[in-house]
Amino acid sequence: MQDFEGKVAVVTGGASGIGLAMATRFAQEGMKIVLGDVEEGALESAVAGLRQQEFEAHGVVTDVADAASVENLAREAIERFGKVHILCNNAGVGGSRAARVWDATLDDWNWAMGVNTWA
Repeated sequence: MQDFEGKVAVVTGGASGIGLAMATRFAQEGMKIVLGDVEEGALESAVAGLRQQEFEAHGVVTDVADAASVENLAREAIERFGKVHILCNNAGVGGSRAARVWDATLDDWNWAMGVNTWA
């Protein structure tokens, strides 16, 4: 894609880190931004920060491990902006919540697989 002006980017895990950095860069190129993130407070803050810079941004609380939540993100992006040109499935977690891998529970593994693989 050569022309980003007026196009739409959706970024999961977009409320912080690499996701927010990508969204900010897309916005600087003239794109409309939809951020998806599971952390509502951080998401609201990220969207407010983009809007303060006069970028067009929308946030959707999204758990990428939940198909219905991802479908809602897609639906809101389309309803808000009509189409999506770039999707960055950036959301991810670093392994299990246990300190040692052998202490990880089945729930820990399901959480990591849901976010990192099935999303």
